[in-house]
Amino acid sequence: MEYKELDDPVEEVYRIRKEILEEFNYDIKAYHNYLRERRPKWEAMGAKFLTEAEAETLRNR
Repeated sequence: MEYKELDDPVEEVYRIRKEILEEFNYDIKAYHNYLRERRPKWEAMGAKFLTEAEAETLRNR
């Protein structure tokens, strides 16, 4: 995946997402499985994943 600097960052996000989905033949379930497999690695690097309830609590603050 190649990152490019664009004037429109939203366009860049959509472009990257499209590339990722193309890698998985637009199978969102396969992509979600890929993300779940890598979750421990991301958590070890400091990423925090919220449950739906935790996210709702933050939204209502």
